Amino acid sequence: MGQVLPEEIIAVWERWNIRGMLILSLLLQTILILFSPTRKRASAKSLTMLIWSCYLLADWSANFAAGLISKNQWTDPKPNKGPYGDKKLMALWSPFLLLHLGGPDTITAFSLEDNALWTRHLLGLIFQTLVCIYVVFMSLPNPLWPSILLLFTVAIIKYFERTMALNVASSGKFRHSGIQTKGLKRSDVEEGLEERIPSNIFGFCAWIFRTERRPMEIVKPDRGFTDLEIVQHAFTLYSHFTSLISNFVFSFKDLKGSQVLFNVLNPEEALMVLETELCFIYDALYTKSPVLHTKKGFLFRVIASVTLVWAFCKFHYRDQKRQEFQETDIVITYTLFLAGIALDLASTLVFLLSDWKLAVLCTPSKNPDSKPSVLSAVFNWILGFKSLRWQKKQICYKRDDSTIEHEVLAAPCLLKRWAGKVYAFNFFNVLLKTDGKNDQGMRDSSYMKSRRLFSCGSFIEWIHSVQGYIVLLRTSKKVALYILYPVKAFIQPFRLLVGYVIDRLDVKEFIDDIRIESYVSSEPLTKSLWSFIFEQVRYKSKFADTEENTNRISSARGEWTLRETQCSKRLIHYVENIDYDESLLLWHIATEICYREESRENHDEDREFSKTLSDYMMYLMILQPQLMSEVAGLGMLRFKDAMVEAKELLEESIKRSKDVKLAGERILSSLVSDGVGELVNESILQGASSIVRELKQHEEGRNKWKILSRVWVELLCFASLHCDATARLELLSKGGELFAFVWLSMAHFGLVD
Repeated sequence: MGQVLPEEIIAVWERWNIRGMLILSLLLQTILILFSPTRKRASAKSLTMLIWSCYLLADWSANFAAGLISKNQWTDPKPNKGPYGDKKLMALWSPFLLLHLGGPDTITAFSLEDNALWTRHLLGLIFQTLVCIYVVFMSLPNPLWPSILLLFTVAIIKYFERTMALNVASSGKFRHSGIQTKGLKRSDVEEGLEERIPSNIFGFCAWIFRTERRPMEIVKPDRGFTDLEIVQHAFTLYSHFTSLISNFVFSFKDLKGSQVLFNVLNPEEALMVLETELCFIYDALYTKSPVLHTKKGFLFRVIASVTLVWAFCKFHYRDQKRQEFQETDIVITYTLFLAGIALDLASTLVFLLSDWKLAVLCTPSKNPDSKPSVLSAVFNWILGFKSLRWQKKQICYKRDDSTIEHEVLAAPCLLKRWAGKVYAFNFFNVLLKTDGKNDQGMRDSSYMKSRRLFSCGSFIEWIHSVQGYIVLLRTSKKVALYILYPVKAFIQPFRLLVGYVIDRLDVKEFIDDIRIESYVSSEPLTKSLWSFIFEQVRYKSKFADTEENTNRISSARGEWTLRETQCSKRLIHYVENIDYDESLLLWHIATEICYREESRENHDEDREFSKTLSDYMMYLMILQPQLMSEVAGLGMLRFKDAMVEAKELLEESIKRSKDVKLAGERILSSLVSDGVGELVNESILQGASSIVRELKQHEEGRNKWKILSRVWVELLCFASLHCDATARLELLSKGGELFAFVWLSMAHFGLVD
């Protein structure tokens, strides 16, 4: 039977299979070290796909190459090899693969589920170590044994670091680190906080690498907090509230300390504390930080780095290597050594300049008004590059000459701690197929148009609406007369063919979901919006003096504001007696109708806050269903039902105009709901119309935007507290969300039920 592949290809594979896999493994490690830290700063899907692919391929390539090397030990050396052949040098390559399996410091887990697989990595450490020992044993006597032994030591340390980091970050460890306070007395909670040494070996190893807890001592200086003090307080909060990750509260005493801190912070300082604390949580869940930033971890890291350089020197100063090995193999070995040392230096630099290391090295001063030390001044200078940067952005509307300035987050990508964006999704943009530009003028419409043009869902929509024909028709009448009219006859059958294929493949729902995603836009977080949200949370915390009031505030979905402003029972019904997802949709449509009705000449901050939060909550409900699953399980279904209802009502209007204001007026004039008895049978659009009318009637609409903005804050706070904990923490590896900041601020104010 003849060979399938030519002899030349087989020869190339036999010569380069191990070498190619080594280079591939090194390349994947390099990509992970350089790009994985950007996960907490950016949410681009292309970046996520790159890191995800490299994360999966990294272990596979190293394991595959190790298998090839072990197999190679059984083969006889080729006649054209040196006196020792490639077996001796491949025995040196084997610890490199074990080193690569240890992974970079910047990523140990791609998702939270990976942490639960730490036992698999422990078994991998054992078996890969045995494979490495086998390869070295088969190569004996080997003149490279000093470098091999040193590299083997480095690899074991790195692999053990990764295994322990996964073990520490596993959900069980975090869950056991705290005590649930519900149904417990304060004395019981404090008694349970006494540290005990674990009895099993794995728990003991995790206990060795634990982070030492500092007492919650918050001292307010007469001046503002420095960047170093912000990081120190954030690290103290992280150390005491680690159990928040698993929906637990640590202790009443720690909770009191965090309330004292956040009551003296201004909104900007609070945002810095929260973003730094979320970075600590991210590092604890997805990196080696919990293991490295300890005395023992630092010691092992120094040993590993020195040993790696020592192993390179042993190989470099060997005189006879050019006679013993091929030139290509020597170049590959040098590449592995030099690249490994360079990546280790880069990791060490990031390690030494990280927030975690600076917080560990410098403890908070008991007298904050005293003169700072030289070390504190240096750390403040370093952290100054990561501090919040606000840039004034001027927005000028086209329809009028009004100009509004917003201070937005504008830190460089490599220096910021999270993406700093607020995403938006609007019901009327999908209904009318507009480009999704916010009237605040802060979203890049050209970017949105290009994004929609190259998305799969928009391509299908483009075919169905023959939008390309219309655009080109406006561009050139002559071209349209001679070219486009014949093309139009071709487009119609092609459109029918695409529709038939979609129906046969049963992917219409998938296409619709992709099309919906194309209407998502984003804008940088404004300073005024964050200040508004934070002050609202702080204001609510003043009423949380009893457990009953705390539960009432944390479970409020808008009724707290509506009752405080003495709104009608009909308005309260739309937040209290209906499902959360339906309530979101009702208030979103009502907010959009009210927003479009008014002129933008008289700028009202509450109006802009309502619009931004309304679109953001719709984005969470429709585009982040896993995050809202516990409170908005039928969100997408209700959204599609409302879309069908709106299309039937506005069928003729949509064809004539894409104006949201006219669509809102049409909805208000067509749908009239009278009497409380009809509330049960109201549709989504009828309910939204009723909300609009009730807001106009309340105090003649004077406080309409004040009510709406505060209702939206309550809806956001309710969702942040009652969402799935795992989905919430997954956000940290996708650029971060405003959602997580609201949750953490409420937790530190004690507004948890």
